[in-house]
Amino acid sequence: MDRKEFLSSLGFSAASLMMASCLGSCQKSSTNAPTVDFTIDISQSPYDVLAIAGNAVSKDGVIIAKTLAGDIIAVAQACTHEGINVTFQANSNRFYCSGHGATFSTTGAVTNGPASSPLKQYTVTVNGNLIRING
Repeated sequence: MDRKEFLSSLGFSAASLMMASCLGSCQKSSTNAPTVDFTIDISQSPYDVLAIAGNAVSKDGVIIAKTLAGDIIAVAQACTHEGINVTFQANSNRFYCSGHGATFSTTGAVTNGPASSPLKQYTVTVNGNLIRING
């Protein structure tokens, strides 16, 4: 192998390694979502915002929202594409990632990429002012 072939081979190998590393780091999985079990009181700050439809709050890596229909929902806060925190957009009834424009339904399903994995959905139990999130 001459010098030109060696350098060409070395360059191709380095480019392949960099590409594999980038592709691997750009795709997160919903399995990285936290396992949680906590209760919040919506009569207490900062959770009192959930008394009003359309608002959302986060705790321990979970975003908890009250839809305009009045349902309390909870999903993992980190986008499955690159881990940027999603926000709840009540008027669109979806979760939105400002990083690359990914959107998710209220159940966490991907509705627009580049994310390809859903957000983890948590079980929500409402008992008066107390809301238990687990999963």
